[in-house]
Amino acid sequence: MSKLTRSLDEIIHWLKLNCPEEVSQLRRGLSIKEIEEITKDFPFVLPKEVYDLYQFCDGDIMLGSDDLVLYPLKLALEWSPHCEAYKDPCSFDNHILTIMHGCGKDVYYILCDKKEKDYSSVWYAKMGLDSVIYASSLTNLMLTIAECYREGAYYTKFYEEFGYIRIEEDLEKIEKIFQKYNPEQINTWRGIWKD
Repeated sequence: MSKLTRSLDEIIHWLKLNCPEEVSQLRRGLSIKEIEEITKDFPFVLPKEVYDLYQFCDGDIMLGSDDLVLYPLKLALEWSPHCEAYKDPCSFDNHILTIMHGCGKDVYYILCDKKEKDYSSVWYAKMGLDSVIYASSLTNLMLTIAECYREGAYYTKFYEEFGYIRIEEDLEKIEKIFQKYNPEQINTWRGIWKD
């Protein structure tokens, strides 16, 4: 089991215990053969960690308090061409694979190219702003999210007036955890979440 899948397992376990409705639509993981069939017309190579991600689950899961939702692989491939406007700078040597979206018009994507690689940086883009590297890898982003749940940086709050539970966040705790796994991107994180 990879660090990424161990982190996802921890996230799912926490959600099942504390916010079961968030995992009620969780889609089963795909086999390597299913991933290859879905991506057969995709002219780029998925990083190994993306295979790990989609073998664990095929999306439709909220991963954090900012409504960070993982796309199913088919949807990620369908949406990616529409997100080329986010890419900065444009390069014909790689291709965006939009794997998650957050609140509003923000998306998280990786760049795939023609070479096989284990990891890919996670990029953050919001309509009208330049794209920035958000996390050093998809694995490090999942390690960050898992530790945020484990350490109480993400927690549940019941809103009685609306009758539902929402995942809330402690930005001070998240900042320390994010910096642990993504030190080069901490100023990007601060610019998005604290400014």
